[in-house]
Amino acid sequence: MREYQIAVFTVDWNYELVESTLHGLKRYVDEHENVSLRIFDCFGKELNSAKDKSEYAIFDLPDMDQFDGVLVQGNQIVLQGAREALSRRIVESRKPAVTIGCKVEGCTLVSVDNEAAQHDIAEHVIRDHGARRLVYLTGFLDNGCPEGQQRMAGFLRACREQGVRDEDIRIVPGTWRTSDGATLARKWLAEKKPLPDAFISANDEMALGVMEVLEENGYRIPEDVIIVGYDNVSSAELSTPRLSTVDGNNSELNYQAMDVLISKIEGVESKEYCLFPHSLVYSESCGCHEAGKIDYIRSKYFQQNRFLKNFYALQDKMAEELFEANDLTNLMDTVEQTRSIFGCDNVYLCFNDYYFDNYEKTQWKQDSESFGKEMVLATQGECGREADANHLYTRFPTRQLLPKELMRKKRFLVFYPLHYNTYSIGYLVMDSISEAAKLNLHESLFSFLEIAMENVRKKCLLRQLNGVLDDLYVRDSLTGLYNRFGYKRFGEDVFQSFLERDGSVQILFIDIDEMKLINDQFGHEAGDTAIIAAADTLKSVCQPEDFIMRYGGDEFLAIASGKRRGLEDTIQQAVREKNGDGSLPFPLSLSVGVIRADRAQALTLDGCVQKADTLMYEEKNRHKSGKQ
Repeated sequence: MREYQIAVFTVDWNYELVESTLHGLKRYVDEHENVSLRIFDCFGKELNSAKDKSEYAIFDLPDMDQFDGVLVQGNQIVLQGAREALSRRIVESRKPAVTIGCKVEGCTLVSVDNEAAQHDIAEHVIRDHGARRLVYLTGFLDNGCPEGQQRMAGFLRACREQGVRDEDIRIVPGTWRTSDGATLARKWLAEKKPLPDAFISANDEMALGVMEVLEENGYRIPEDVIIVGYDNVSSAELSTPRLSTVDGNNSELNYQAMDVLISKIEGVESKEYCLFPHSLVYSESCGCHEAGKIDYIRSKYFQQNRFLKNFYALQDKMAEELFEANDLTNLMDTVEQTRSIFGCDNVYLCFNDYYFDNYEKTQWKQDSESFGKEMVLATQGECGREADANHLYTRFPTRQLLPKELMRKKRFLVFYPLHYNTYSIGYLVMDSISEAAKLNLHESLFSFLEIAMENVRKKCLLRQLNGVLDDLYVRDSLTGLYNRFGYKRFGEDVFQSFLERDGSVQILFIDIDEMKLINDQFGHEAGDTAIIAAADTLKSVCQPEDFIMRYGGDEFLAIASGKRRGLEDTIQQAVREKNGDGSLPFPLSLSVGVIRADRAQALTLDGCVQKADTLMYEEKNRHKSGKQ
């Protein structure tokens, strides 16, 4: 049996519709073992903000050549530009494709007859309930998706057929949101206008917004006004009164759309436009008597209440641990340990390679909507497996979407983008339907995770900055060696550590000879060159564990293990080599005083420094007198 890889594109702008979409698709995968779905979902709205557009970067993730067919939730991709960009890719790929609810070039359209469905519910309100003064709240009318226009056309046709006068009809533009209905109701009441016979809404969300505000202000539904919606989402089913609406059976619609797509892939001739039947729900909000079943409502309430209680407990735990995380590993530990909050079987978190590789660096791209050539699998939280503190950070080519072994065994995967403002972080993958999605908790959860990632990154950068500032405080700006502040902070510790470990320590006090002559003959810039050359010489012969400082002016101090013999001779040999390479316009000469101490002598660091300083001046005097 031939196996099919299908790419699905959708937008989680209406969580209940998307949730029912996913259930229809999941059922199809469960019943067709040769079909695998890769669903690319995001939270992009119709807004034109840069951040909102960044959500649609997930649509650029899949390589169309890797798939046998494409399913587009056209009516859920409310941003016209995103639909058009996706359409161009589908046409260029020449892959068999199906779109739901909204025509997309290169795709067969599968849809409910929106005009007929809206006509039927409006006709019922006018004919069977005698409503003559009507307010219609539209969906989007100008975003390139015809659903809003089609539903309004169905409403107006019902009005004409039932003899409703034009002056008794008011059309109010909407954008599908609950807030549109609430705003309409508040404005209506504020203007103290008599209520119409009915508010007819292009979807349930807006209808529920109207209902909520009117009930808050003491109005009865349907006694004072009829309200009807469209979509039959669960909140309409559980509302009081139960909302009358249109049921397009979105889950079944998606299941059937998959059948149409597989037929196209297999070369079976199909129509370019496939209509799907609708049904009407006559219930309490229009004056009919069908109410929600009390036992069903109780069960739904109990399940939802229990889920929310567990979710918020996990969220509190996750919040506390995420914001206490100090680095990326801590962060990933927390994600794995609290992965059950996502409400699905398995969770995979993948970073863009350029984000991961530059996570703790100050220099990185400020804006990016694309994905890198490679991804890094950072967490692989699987049901029944203990969290793995030793993250492997597996790299894989982006076009694979996940490592090959996971892609082979997971037939249902949902990909969500992760980004901070417009900067693409990567994506999170789930291999089942999250219960959190049903209650519109996904978007806030993802935002929370993205903010936590950036918070930890900024902690890392702040630590680096503090380290730089601290280093500037204890380092000499000309040579990079420790200064007097560094001596106070670290000198004694190094001195004592050599005594404890090796039983002895040596202090070297070094001074540049004839510094005044160098400045007078070659200029003060040459004096700086001499200081830098002396510092580099000391760095080249000392060990990383040694302490080296610019004591002041042209004087230096080194603390090293007492077991290392002949260090002063090594320094002088390095000076001779430096003079021999011709890099300096003057001869470099150093005077070195050395004092050694062991544990039995109980000498102090300051005391040793004073003795080494005295010995250095004795050496300098010998140099001046020409004695070696």
